[in-house]
Amino acid sequence: MNDSRVAIVTGGAGSIGSATARKLAAAGHHVIILDRSAAAITKVVDELTAAGSSAEGHVLDVTDERAVTEVFGSIDKKHGRIDILVNNAGAHAKNPDGTPIMAGDLSTEQWAVDIAVNLTAPFVLARQALPAMKRNGYGRIVNIASRGGRAYIYQTASYGASKAGLVGLTRVLAGEYGKFGITANVVAPGRIKTPGTDAAPDTSNLSHRKYLENTPVARIGVPDEVAEAVVYLSSEGAGFVTGAIIDVNGGNFMA
Repeated sequence: MNDSRVAIVTGGAGSIGSATARKLAAAGHHVIILDRSAAAITKVVDELTAAGSSAEGHVLDVTDERAVTEVFGSIDKKHGRIDILVNNAGAHAKNPDGTPIMAGDLSTEQWAVDIAVNLTAPFVLARQALPAMKRNGYGRIVNIASRGGRAYIYQTASYGASKAGLVGLTRVLAGEYGKFGITANVVAPGRIKTPGTDAAPDTSNLSHRKYLENTPVARIGVPDEVAEAVVYLSSEGAGFVTGAIIDVNGGNFMA
């Protein structure tokens, strides 16, 4: 493996993002954390560097196209390459009490936020990364979708639509850029233990109990299990895998 690969992880200071960053760093890559929280970025970068890994971070709102352009330009100028892009940052519209919203009660503004973060931002970020990948003849784009973009989940109109769109976008990228040594794939997690799922109301249709009833492995997942799939798809060994979806959901959805 080429240990000089530069890997960008959006939402890289969150549960799944930081787990992905740790595993990419352990694989020998220079990891760049993009997140909205400077303090959270510092915590992850300090952890990685203390372990002897190579890492840096940038504060970024992935929906700010001008800022994305500036950050990616500075990364390419500094490193001369962008090899791996993990689009992990996400949004999910919910009521103030954390319960999901039925489609008829979802505002246009709430819909727009989910689409902007979950679908438009990955497109913009991929567009920024592609020139460097194409120039170097190597690239791995891994988009974090969801079981909600693969199968019906109650009261998740904007989230489900955005994640389903992300699957479609990934396949287009795979089809158009494979000849340049660039792959594009999807990791679609099911219910994963994060602060967000821990805080979900018991009345939610996505409660642990409800999920467990329909999951063959009889448990929810952990961030490291999602990260393992991302690291595989980011590897040189996955060069013949593109346009694929890896479902990390304990068998809750099979296709």
